[in-house]
Amino acid sequence: MISITAMIAPDVAAPIPAVASAGSTALADLSHLGPMMAVAIWSLLLLLSDAFAGPGFRGFQRRIALVGLAIAAGLGVMQFGMIEYDAGVSVFSGLLSVDHFSVLLDLGVIVVAAGVIAFAGDYARSHRFEYGEQESLILIAAFGMMILNHACDLVAIFLGIETMSIAIYVLVGARWNSRASSEAALKYFIMGAFSSGILLMGIALMYGATGTTNLDQLAASIGQIFTAWGAAQPYVELVVQSEALRAAGQALPPPEAVADAVDKSVIGMAPAALFIPGVFLLLAGLLFKVSAVPFHMWTPDAYDGAPTPTTAFMAAGVKIGGFAALLKVFVGTLATQRLATAPYGWTSVVAVIALLTMTVGNFAAVRQPNVKRLLAYSSIAHVGYILVGIVAAANFYGHAYSVGTLRPADQIEWSRLTGDFSVAAVLFYVLTYAVATLGAFACVSWYGANKIEGTTAHEWSGLAQRHPAMALGLTICLLSLMGMPPTVGFFGKVGLFRAALENDNIMMRVLVIAALLNSVVGAYYYLRLIVSMYFRPPGSTDMPTLPGRGARVVVGVAAVGCLGLGVLGDASFRRAELAAAGFPYAAGSEQRSYWVDKLRTRWEDADLAAEAKAKGGDEDAQGKADAKADDKPADAKAPDAKAPDAKAPDAKAPDAKAPDAKAPDSKAEPRPTMPRGDAKAPDAQGRVDGRIEARPTTPPSGTATPTDAKAPEAKAAEAKAPAKPNP
Repeated sequence: MISITAMIAPDVAAPIPAVASAGSTALADLSHLGPMMAVAIWSLLLLLSDAFAGPGFRGFQRRIALVGLAIAAGLGVMQFGMIEYDAGVSVFSGLLSVDHFSVLLDLGVIVVAAGVIAFAGDYARSHRFEYGEQESLILIAAFGMMILNHACDLVAIFLGIETMSIAIYVLVGARWNSRASSEAALKYFIMGAFSSGILLMGIALMYGATGTTNLDQLAASIGQIFTAWGAAQPYVELVVQSEALRAAGQALPPPEAVADAVDKSVIGMAPAALFIPGVFLLLAGLLFKVSAVPFHMWTPDAYDGAPTPTTAFMAAGVKIGGFAALLKVFVGTLATQRLATAPYGWTSVVAVIALLTMTVGNFAAVRQPNVKRLLAYSSIAHVGYILVGIVAAANFYGHAYSVGTLRPADQIEWSRLTGDFSVAAVLFYVLTYAVATLGAFACVSWYGANKIEGTTAHEWSGLAQRHPAMALGLTICLLSLMGMPPTVGFFGKVGLFRAALENDNIMMRVLVIAALLNSVVGAYYYLRLIVSMYFRPPGSTDMPTLPGRGARVVVGVAAVGCLGLGVLGDASFRRAELAAAGFPYAAGSEQRSYWVDKLRTRWEDADLAAEAKAKGGDEDAQGKADAKADDKPADAKAPDAKAPDAKAPDAKAPDAKAPDAKAPDSKAEPRPTMPRGDAKAPDAQGRVDGRIEARPTTPPSGTATPTDAKAPEAKAAEAKAPAKPNP
């Protein structure tokens, strides 16, 4: 018996360290995914509580759900901006990653989910279809969106889309006392299942071509695929020539050579023959989720038939997850020079789709008397605007641009900076669009109760006279969607169009012109609703409104957000820039850390320059005051006789300002970014007095770092760097 134990004990004890190590690694990975895990756990707790709770507990579930989202938001705010996530952290063996990009979008999803939960319960109770799973389904859908934000693998993207979609299908058809809701759910489910099949087929083809579904490995395999394609071309020509000789009745090459050429041409061309169709099938599946033309036909019916809070969640939250997947797959992975340009370039296809999407969405919205369908087509038009930014970012990362006489190193520097700016513009626009759309649909949800909804435009006549606060909140949200200053929507459009115009490409200029013209068309139907609220008399019957304060609070917060983010445009856009810095590089790479450090250094330089300018302005004001004192007539009194001595320090004003005169030279050299000797030491999160301290910006190996001393071309690159939209 002792011998048996001695024989078994080593076998049992050997795997324990490996199991312990795997467990600790999993716990560490879960800690990085704190916001997402909080949402997932809270959704399960809500399901469990609803199983044992009575009908009276359902009103309390909303508060529990909001507490969970508040915890998740707090964890996200703590993570965003930490130096630990500058380069990104890969978790679960590369399936997911945590960086500023994913955390910022997580916060956007959490805000949208919290806003919808705030008034969804009141809406369901008032329209007689209250059910206990509503909050849990919203959190499950939000969890799927957050998977898309963190995904670094095609399998993770598919799981995130399906998790999100299944919950949305149920939410769309949850209004059991409305036939339109059931029809909308059925249409959305059938079309969604079809698009999921297309998406999965694209993933299968890309896996067959590369042997991997990991996005970083996929990007590394693209060059090998097209190298094999090029190497196979001589064999293809030999096969074609042999067929031509056979048809002409001339002497043929040796059969063994022809057979070998056939085999080598098939082996060389097969990966590309699988990969390119897989790219476009994957693109079609993702474009369906964001309602791009021609994959938009389900959107008006689903938005109109679904309960209005669900419509708000689809229009705002689903867009965040869908565009996160598009950015990660196509801009971060497939934006190589060969794939971003003709004849195999997907950007040409997306550019045409962007033009059709913004045009069809705006002109279809003009004809809509139904407010929900109007906002549905409006959301389609905004998808077209966002696709312009995606095409611009892919063109820059793929080096598909014209940059004049810049040196190759400066071209790479300029293209990376402008590509990061384009991704930041897309993020900024998506998040600000979500805020304005949430506020607009919250007001639509509020305007109606007891199975009566004010969805036609004439029913909104005179709303400003009966409910001035709600009319004002809706007006601000509509003006933001329109792109009217000083709302944040204006600066979002400026950022997108600025990024597109940086590309010296006729296609991008045509897209910007078309987007500007479509924005004028969009202003027409937004203003039509505003005119109806303010300049038309109210109807004879007063429309009931939703009880509770949830919808009112959401509209008010969204309106304040549209104005506040617009007034603080530079500060808010900096968050998007931080999320986009080094976007095309793999999580945890030195290159991504380098570009984030470079961004932090540029911010610090700008802050120091602003401080120096403000200080110089104060000195100039003092100098002008002293000059006025000099102009006064002097008296014979003794104190006045000492005026020149008192003025002696002013005579040195030019010397005192000598450092300011050298400010441009000091900017021309890379300034050390380590904390000064008298500065406080950074804490564990890299913050000093609440401000993030930058690390030394040592360029990684293989990274282009043009110096400012190599002058005209490098300065031209700096001149081409895009400026942030600044209110």
